Amino acid sequence: MVDAHPAPDEVLRHAEPPLVLCPLGFERRAFRRFGKLPCVTTGPGADAIRRAFAARDRWPVAQPSMVILLGVAGGLDPALPSGAAVLIGRALADDGAPPIDSGLPFLPASAVATTCIVRTPEAKAALRAATGASVVDLESYAFASCAHSAGLPRAIVRGVSDGARDTLPEGLDGLIDARGETRLSRVIASILRRPTLLSELVRLAPVARAAMRDAAFAADALALHDAVARCSRERPLLLFGGSFDPPHARHATVLGEAMLALRSPCGLVMPAAINPLKSATPPADPTARLAMCRATFAAIPAGLGEVRLSRRELDRAGPSYTIDTIEALCAARPALRGAIRMLVGSDAIRSIERWHRWRELLALATPAVVVRPPDTRAETEAFLEDLGARAGIPDAARWLLEVPAVDLSSTGIRDAIARGQRPEGLDDGAWAEIERRGLYRFGEAR
Repeated sequence: MVDAHPAPDEVLRHAEPPLVLCPLGFERRAFRRFGKLPCVTTGPGADAIRRAFAARDRWPVAQPSMVILLGVAGGLDPALPSGAAVLIGRALADDGAPPIDSGLPFLPASAVATTCIVRTPEAKAALRAATGASVVDLESYAFASCAHSAGLPRAIVRGVSDGARDTLPEGLDGLIDARGETRLSRVIASILRRPTLLSELVRLAPVARAAMRDAAFAADALALHDAVARCSRERPLLLFGGSFDPPHARHATVLGEAMLALRSPCGLVMPAAINPLKSATPPADPTARLAMCRATFAAIPAGLGEVRLSRRELDRAGPSYTIDTIEALCAARPALRGAIRMLVGSDAIRSIERWHRWRELLALATPAVVVRPPDTRAETEAFLEDLGARAGIPDAARWLLEVPAVDLSSTGIRDAIARGQRPEGLDDGAWAEIERRGLYRFGEAR
């Protein structure tokens, strides 16, 4: 029976915060007034976005949990009022290139990127008819493409600075330099040549500020979405279950390697209560194994996404069936259906046809297999190909991850502890728990 109200997961390692990219300096300053996230100015246009991604080593956040493109845009949809904030679902290109999802594909709004500012209602109407886009800007398509190539979760938030029926002054693009800052000398010179420009700029300024205020609040709100909410089929939640009896540093490193390989926003460590495929319950009690897991998995390097520890299976009566765990996760968050990978060794995957309701399980979650000696990679690939052919699972061979083999024996570790030895790779906190509790017959064989 699945508990209706399991204990909340414990966050062992927080992901780094999202990073906001603003094309223009005034956009960055407006965001800093209203928003709380780290923010950089890229400069305007697609090339500036590409340069910003090429210089990721200079970003203030090394591995952001999400990158957010934030700034003003022109409205194409007449239903969008000036000053409104719009969260974008798809990024389009005006040259007909295939659309790219913005990272929030469930949203109906879209942005089309052009190479120059679209000024007039007539030009906006024509672009709307050709593309169906909601707003127009210079950067969205390049941003979505770069973030996708970098494997970074992404979002696009635009504030409508001019509506579908509004006309922009001529020459606005010439008033901004390559860094995204206003060229004051050019603004002054342009006003002297055409005095009416001053009134046009004065008219636009408060609308742009209002648009950026609402867009800043919307961008900040995206940071409130937890790591699990950012999981998807492309960037899955990685579930790592097992007895962890005891957990070893290699358990933690393989989780980190698999999270990198799968671009996973969150790894969920879940100690089992009773493994139904083993003859006895683990010799270490649940409280001890939780404490050892807490110490071991908290040591995963920063920048790999969020790592959580769950006691869901420990608190559930009876054997720890993975299908019960996955069903409970999907019931709590329906969007996780099909967005979960199960990290398992090549030894364990060989018994998959003995797992409880295994076909139903594979409909909800997909294994992520790592090689465990004495298995070789070639042998594991051959087994998965044979399983796929026998069981009608065409993608089974793709379950195998490109990560180093996991040469680890919990039995050997426990035997060494019984001899009074401290095996290499045990975290200090895990070792202290073993000594304090006398786990695994500590020192008994000396």
